[in-house]
Amino acid sequence: MHANVGTADAWIRGFMAIASVVIAALFNETFLVSLVAILLAILFGGTALTHTCPLYTLLGVNTRAHHSSL
Repeated sequence: MHANVGTADAWIRGFMAIASVVIAALFNETFLVSLVAILLAILFGGTALTHTCPLYTLLGVNTRAHHSSL
């Protein structure tokens, strides 16, 4: 897969991953909420680190800057 997540998009996904971990910690007594929050944290964190989003690939979206070579 080619990288299709730009820098700003990756930072937002990283923030969302951290927020999901905080939500999981705050709602640790509710198993389902914690589980969903941790799964979202893994998803957001993974796509932020790899700069690759499978859903973007399916939809043909690319937020990565394109540099033309001269």
